[in-house]
Amino acid sequence: MPIIACVTLGDNVRVLRRRNFMTQEQLAKAAGISHRTLVNIETKRVTEPHFSTILKLAEALSVEPSQLVNQE
Repeated sequence: MPIIACVTLGDNVRVLRRRNFMTQEQLAKAAGISHRTLVNIETKRVTEPHFSTILKLAEALSVEPSQLVNQE
């Protein structure tokens, strides 16, 4: 039986943030969101943030919004 990896929005944000050598504080500021909101997304306390938050994070990370929500 194959193992299915469960990749979440929080996982994608964390990976892309680290690839951009950004701290959580830096990304939150660049995206115009609170540090607490970003922490909650990365730790999966918030699994369905507002679409506007996804757009802000994607812009701050220089990626398409689909790259944050896709599970691949």
